[in-house]
Amino acid sequence: MFNRIALLILMSMGWMLPAQAQTYVTDATMDETVMQENDRMVVLFFTATWCGPCQYMKPIINSIKDEVDVDIYYLDTDNNTADDILHVTSIPTYYFIKNGRKLGQTTGTLKRARLIQLIQRHDAMTVTGDLLPYRGKPSKFSIKEGHSKELSYDSIDKVWYDAAQLNATAWNYTSESSHLQDVQAALVMINRSIELEETVSALETKAFLLLRLNRKKEAKLVIDQGLKLARKRNEFTGILEGLLERL
Repeated sequence: MFNRIALLILMSMGWMLPAQAQTYVTDATMDETVMQENDRMVVLFFTATWCGPCQYMKPIINSIKDEVDVDIYYLDTDNNTADDILHVTSIPTYYFIKNGRKLGQTTGTLKRARLIQLIQRHDAMTVTGDLLPYRGKPSKFSIKEGHSKELSYDSIDKVWYDAAQLNATAWNYTSESSHLQDVQAALVMINRSIELEETVSALETKAFLLLRLNRKKEAKLVIDQGLKLARKRNEFTGILEGLLERL
């Protein structure tokens, strides 16, 4: 009797459930799976092999397939860029999707009943909004490796769709002591950052890098562009004005 009760408790927690096939998707297969416009409810589960809570949730997720009419897909965040493009910052994360449009999301470990409730709630919603932008904004720039390990191709590629992180990394190479190859790589990064989102901060970084490369005419144009944007947005202009005085 005790063993039977213990088994029921473990099953209610999501453990010792029958193993079921898990459908993994990649950046390349998102379009033919997650993004299908077929009125099907989809859960996109962002996971990784090292993530303990993710592994805990897998049997729970698999156990609901016979109870809820839903398509469940797994995406490994270590081997794809869709999570970076979508700014998924913690796992496990769940996207609730229908007809290629995100209806909502949540993170962390969930009780089985709560997960079912969330799926049913999102399934009842009216589908609106744009398609999930999992591909990110294309770029006219190509990654350029720097001298330092931080500016390896793989390191830059991981932040290629994150404007703020590109800017923050590029800023680290504006000093006079920075290796020339690093400055050149950082310039490509800041160009990509501005391509994704034009900010006063990014224009400041670009101006510093251009001056570091002694490209004063280009720096002047960027400073003017930054001052115009800063005044339009009522932001601080002191850094750009200081650079202007150095020309």
